[in-house]
Amino acid sequence: MSVIKEHAPPCIAFGTSRLVLFFACSVCLKLFPIHPLLAWQVQVFPGNNWVDGWVRWDAMWYESIVDRSARFLPENHSNASFFPLYSWISWLFALPFRPFLTMPRAFYAGALVLSQTAFLIALIGVYRLAIDLGGRGVASRTVWLIAFFPFSFFFSAVYSDGLYLCFAVWSFYFAHARKWRLACGLAALAVATRLTGLAMFPALVVEYLRQQNFRLRSLQAEKVAWAILAVAPAFLATYFWIRYGNPLEFVHARQTGWQRATGLGALISDFREFTTGSLFACANFKDCFREWEMTRTLLGYWYVSLIPLSLLLVFYARRTLGAGLCLWVVGSVVMALFNGLDGTGRFTAALFPVFIALALLVRRRAGFIAVCTFCVPFLLLFVCQFARWRPVL
Repeated sequence: MSVIKEHAPPCIAFGTSRLVLFFACSVCLKLFPIHPLLAWQVQVFPGNNWVDGWVRWDAMWYESIVDRSARFLPENHSNASFFPLYSWISWLFALPFRPFLTMPRAFYAGALVLSQTAFLIALIGVYRLAIDLGGRGVASRTVWLIAFFPFSFFFSAVYSDGLYLCFAVWSFYFAHARKWRLACGLAALAVATRLTGLAMFPALVVEYLRQQNFRLRSLQAEKVAWAILAVAPAFLATYFWIRYGNPLEFVHARQTGWQRATGLGALISDFREFTTGSLFACANFKDCFREWEMTRTLLGYWYVSLIPLSLLLVFYARRTLGAGLCLWVVGSVVMALFNGLDGTGRFTAALFPVFIALALLVRRRAGFIAVCTFCVPFLLLFVCQFARWRPVL
């Protein structure tokens, strides 16, 4: 009981936000039944609106990593764009469901349990780290800001975001506690979950040097920790080479199969796509859920604003956060931008130092409530669009 009481703020933030989201998703699907635009956009749990709306888009690709007979996939694409660890752990979580459900449904059920569990553990880690950095008030506000961020619903879907956040948070937590082998081991797991985890490597080294007054010779004291970091990219290269015949197949798959350009051209293209058209291209409330145009333009403004806001917030709180966390945020943003603006909301949601910085800024209760009140309508809109097979990526 004392442990639960000690971590009450993240548990309450998790429970409240997830209850609101699952209820909103269920009501949305009941009032606005989905009309899939493509043949592979199926309902995995038809008739169960509480669960089905969370199995969308990339969920099918994660399942295909452990199921060679996966059927519900678009043609001419490759699952090499998705790193494997989330799928492997989801397969383990699916084992208790196998006697009652088919393989795909068991996988999605296990993945949903994994996502909720990982997100809760991640919030607890953020809370504990934020206490060390700014006190309990800052820590409490941080977990609520993360839980009601407009793109936080991805943490509860069949996506790797919650697991990645969990590994990243606890890696930095143990780094601040000077437990470097644990920190590097979790960073290695983060890399096996998402490519942007590579940004953690220089961030952890810088954090270590900061604690050692930037004495380069001190790096020799943690040779095992740095070796653990080196294992992660070597393992991934081996995995892609064995499975696809190319250690960098994830790059090739994204550029050819998924037609995603890199560099400045991708940024300019996405900027034009997400900022053209009317902001409210719907005639009434019902059409606002049905039509994609309005949401696309809103996403454009969110995506464009999140990047500078995140960097400005981290710069504002740089002394509190420290060099390691700041470098990780900047590195993650740079890596994400190489693929354009697509998915900016998802990637930003995992950058927990940004939310610690925001919690430091909105110390007054009125300001904190105003930020949450502003975010909630977008959170509800985006989760409804996601559940109805409308892009919110």
